[in-house]
Amino acid sequence: MSELKPGPLTLAGLRWLAAVGPSPLGAWGLAMGWSRPVTYSHAKRLRDAGWVETCRRVYGEGSLVYASRAGVKQSGVGAAVVLREPAKVTWPHCEACAWTAAWVTVRGRHLVGGRELLVQDEWSGELSWKERGESRGRRHRPDLAIRLSSGGVLPVEVELTEKATPRLEAVLKLHRQWVLEGKSAGVIYVCGSDDIAQRVTTEGEQAGLSLERRTMRVELLDTVQQEAIQVRPQLLGAAWHLNRTVAA
Repeated sequence: MSELKPGPLTLAGLRWLAAVGPSPLGAWGLAMGWSRPVTYSHAKRLRDAGWVETCRRVYGEGSLVYASRAGVKQSGVGAAVVLREPAKVTWPHCEACAWTAAWVTVRGRHLVGGRELLVQDEWSGELSWKERGESRGRRHRPDLAIRLSSGGVLPVEVELTEKATPRLEAVLKLHRQWVLEGKSAGVIYVCGSDDIAQRVTTEGEQAGLSLERRTMRVELLDTVQQEAIQVRPQLLGAAWHLNRTVAA
């Protein structure tokens, strides 16, 4: 029996990975509407074609799968090319971004993946702040974005660890500036803990963003994961290797 080759559905999964970046198989399968066996089948076809690579994590957490350099080219997605396997320190953030992207996808929203944003200069802003008496600065991009049916854009930030207050303030002020300029409709923060969510909410309000006026929305990663799963309950098996420590 001849091996299955990548077809239209497999290539659609490749495009999602090329746009989003490294993802657990569960988040990827759920986003694509695939059961666990079907997800493994598509992953094998892409791996055999040399279009995806896998990153093995510690036992019990499963692997991360991501588009290879050849896979990004094959996908046709304008995205930054993967040069190396994701570093261990980035694994929790990669997983959180992938689950957030799955949450956006299953809700029928138009997702702009994080690796797509890396090649879109209009979503790169300059931050400046002072920390311990020293001036700091860096470029900043959101982790994801959502294109609204109205034509607006909602950047998405995934916040798993607490930033120093001055740096967080600088990021929030950048989002406020984008709202004032009409560049974005607001910002969604997906946070890894209640404490981080409360801090983002408080600092966001002080920066001029508002939950009431819907220029800011704050969600917990646990909530985002569960809502994504609930949209497609028949695919609960696709939530294997869901790393509960991400939201700790």
